[in-house]
Amino acid sequence: MATSERVVPGTVADDGSRHYVSVTSAPDSSTAVCYMIPDRVIPVIFVPGIMGSNLCATNGKPVWVVNSPAGMLPWATKNAAYRKLTLDPSKTKVYGDGALPEGSPLTPAQMKDRGWGTVSKKSYGDWLVWLQNALDDCHPGTDHGKKGLRASLEEMIIAPGLEKLTKAEIGLSYRYRMPVHAVGYNWLQSNEDGSLFLAREIDRIMGGYRKIGRCDKVIVVTHSMGGLVARHCSEFAGYHDKILGIVHGVMPATGSATAYKRVKSGTESDGTVKGNITSHVLGATAEEITAVFAQSPGALQLLPSADYGNGWLKIEDGELPVPPLPEKGDPYSEIYTKRKVWWALVDEQIINPIDTTKKSVEQDWSQFTSLIKDSVIPFHAAISRRYHVHSYTFYGDDAKHKTWGDVVWKCRRTPSLWKDANSLLDSPQYSAMNKFPVADDRVGTIDIVAGQTNYGRITKTFDIQPASENGDGTVPVRSGRAPAKFAKACIGFEGIDHEGAYNPSPKPHPAQLFALWAIVRIVGNVQGTTMEYKS
Repeated sequence: MATSERVVPGTVADDGSRHYVSVTSAPDSSTAVCYMIPDRVIPVIFVPGIMGSNLCATNGKPVWVVNSPAGMLPWATKNAAYRKLTLDPSKTKVYGDGALPEGSPLTPAQMKDRGWGTVSKKSYGDWLVWLQNALDDCHPGTDHGKKGLRASLEEMIIAPGLEKLTKAEIGLSYRYRMPVHAVGYNWLQSNEDGSLFLAREIDRIMGGYRKIGRCDKVIVVTHSMGGLVARHCSEFAGYHDKILGIVHGVMPATGSATAYKRVKSGTESDGTVKGNITSHVLGATAEEITAVFAQSPGALQLLPSADYGNGWLKIEDGELPVPPLPEKGDPYSEIYTKRKVWWALVDEQIINPIDTTKKSVEQDWSQFTSLIKDSVIPFHAAISRRYHVHSYTFYGDDAKHKTWGDVVWKCRRTPSLWKDANSLLDSPQYSAMNKFPVADDRVGTIDIVAGQTNYGRITKTFDIQPASENGDGTVPVRSGRAPAKFAKACIGFEGIDHEGAYNPSPKPHPAQLFALWAIVRIVGNVQGTTMEYKS
């Protein structure tokens, strides 16, 4: 007679003990089966990107809480002065009471305890649920993992060049509990501060699980700027050995010229109603962006580093030969702290919209340049070409999501009644390079006076050109694929939008499957550690 399995569900008590309860029933041909609950825990810690962590004022009042698009609408009307006062790195901290997603078997208390309320529900809620369900799928609905997502990766090639997972790799992953945590951090502060905060959270999380089992390692999964935080934590703050491996998604590994573009002209819109609203929420003009950006080392650290390369800032001034910048591998002195030239990163007059007196302008400029010298340069140097030895990365490589790999300012030429107008404009003595702007619309158009002739002033108008490099709309390919020589795998995917890179709806995207694939691969690194099963 055929025998069927009768699964006896298990539970974990507060003291870590495992319990299996079976109710006595009439004799039959079934066999009781207990799926053992692992007593070894590898927490999977998600680290979000800039603006993806919820913040409150130091008195606990919510400041930046990204629960939903509707909840962010009030920011669309906030001016530069309000933004500068409210989004102050010294007056904000992580807020843990953000809205929690639905669809997880976890209770609200469990999700909050795992930090899910510290990150944007709008950007990451569905992802956290999807990932936790994928890593906690030993239940009847998946035939106890046999028909789960991990099992499907034994038959699926996610991207060219990637191997399928083996049965042994998948089987090993089921021998560990992998609870998903989220660690929001203050993205206004330096990413070094974020790194130290992450380190403390790793210790706290592991300490909690050690009360009920063995927990000596974590796996880190990052989005965007969170990758910089995790790299610093792993390779500079001394947590490499506590981290089993890192999965990086759409990380600006060497920075992004999009950061420069947005400081100069605000957040762009794609022309849709949703895009226009998003632009105004994030800051649609140079004034709104600069007021926050210039005081926030975390944001400034997204600028292209020396590793990004030379020549990404181009000025097209008719027939005049203008060397692209930086020329000498030093964007900090060649671009970021340049003063009183129209193409420099920051216009000193809009650093502080609350006080524009000469004394205040001098103080604000001094504070800004100190951030570049004391926070940006050292941080970039600390993580330069440094990655966890078990790193897996993916990035967007999509022609539909053009990104500013280079930023190009182009001189606008209009018909003139002057007989020799073009020859005057192209004369080296009327170069625009060292001129101060006389007009700036703060959304990408700047006028300068190049000189004076008998005809009158020679005025030139420069416009930022549209993005032209493949990417995800924020991180260009050149930065996304920069880790290729250091990572175990570095894959470019089409259809990747920067904010929604981990969004699994309506169905899992290859990038999310890649993250799951990488997590399972990373589990294999337990060999030789205290987390390895010896028998």
